[in-house]
Amino acid sequence: MNDPDDDIPDAANLGAGFGPLAGTVSYGIKRAYLRVIRDLEATLAPMGFTPPLLAALSIVAANPGIAPARLAAAMGHGRSRAAPLLDHLQAQGMLERLAGPDRRSIGLNATAAGRATLRRLKPVIAEHEARITAGLSAAEAEALPVLLDRLSPGG
Repeated sequence: MNDPDDDIPDAANLGAGFGPLAGTVSYGIKRAYLRVIRDLEATLAPMGFTPPLLAALSIVAANPGIAPARLAAAMGHGRSRAAPLLDHLQAQGMLERLAGPDRRSIGLNATAAGRATLRRLKPVIAEHEARITAGLSAAEAEALPVLLDRLSPGG
């Protein structure tokens, strides 16, 4: 997850204004994303995971038999970006590729080890979520994912 803006200090912490970006949804989401993803990366790193690996394994576990192209689309990635994630998860014994009905297609399934990993990660993710929503009221924390889903493709 190397974002070109990662090395740029946050303007708000420097006492700088945002000009025409002040108060915009777009820039607010960008700033929130950077905070959230950095925390999630730090949270997952000791367990040998990254946010994209977590997303791939989570989606596969929730959608047994999902095609790699459909997984990539669900993650917002191209198939070429998803392939190394799948290779890694398979090498770790967390995912299996199964032949599809027409021999040319494959389906993805989480293995018992992959599902066990997700169970171990669930409280870690919950702690991360609690940290990043600590400044919100309970109602705001509950409403935020709903609102973000409405801004997402298909929302």
